[in-house]
Amino acid sequence: MSTVLITGVSSGIGKSAAERFAREGWRVIGTVRDVERERDVSWPGDVSLEAFDLDCDGCGRGLASKVLERYGCPDVLINNAGMLQFGPVEAVDPEQMYRLFRVNVFEQVGLAYGFVPAMRERGSGLIVNVTSLGGRMTFPFFAGYNATKHALEGFSEGMWHELRPFGIRVKVVEPGFVETAIWGKVLGENAEDKPEPYAQYMRAMERFERGISNRTPPDKAADEVWRAVNDGSDRLRYPIAAYARPILTARRLLGDRFMMRFFHPRWMGAD
Repeated sequence: MSTVLITGVSSGIGKSAAERFAREGWRVIGTVRDVERERDVSWPGDVSLEAFDLDCDGCGRGLASKVLERYGCPDVLINNAGMLQFGPVEAVDPEQMYRLFRVNVFEQVGLAYGFVPAMRERGSGLIVNVTSLGGRMTFPFFAGYNATKHALEGFSEGMWHELRPFGIRVKVVEPGFVETAIWGKVLGENAEDKPEPYAQYMRAMERFERGISNRTPPDKAADEVWRAVNDGSDRLRYPIAAYARPILTARRLLGDRFMMRFFHPRWMGAD
């Protein structure tokens, strides 16, 4: 039986992916912030939960050590958990920015490399880092979040090269617009408190985000994650979910400058 460790399985893509892998007969180790709150969740197969919060230095490698001791080395790691932040860069202090990078980059990389020695010794393994459409382009007021996803993209490409000689594959899943509650929560946090002089532009960006009604349901996104994991090729990047593929294709063909000028008035209004 193959084993997958998926971080952040309490909701969204993580939960749907855990259910999909369990239905397919995989042993699933899923992480949640509070195991007690998830005790009554009914899973379709062999799912074990571990408490895990990325928001502390060294937590990634700590979880890897715990998993190795309790379950052995998983065949697949899916780094799915993360933190979203909305607001102008000017309003994000250094401590907040460090926290964002700790959660979305440093501890995810630490978790992955916590398993690398065991995977290297075994001669096999797959590390899947979930980034974002925003890991290949940047949206106003999501710049800090997007920067962390750009960083994870860079680490992933480097890992692809460094780990391939040892039989360890690396993949990046880049979701576009997925139907999850996290967007409403983050945008709602700033509903009445928008720093000037950015308020009117933040409201425009909120309208743009809320106007995207045909988002991909998490279970459909999880199906695409499943296919990426089971793709035996050496492909690195997998855009999934609503708009990711067409936008990234257009950006590649038309160029960064064209796409930035195309989207700017839709996000920020005419100059």
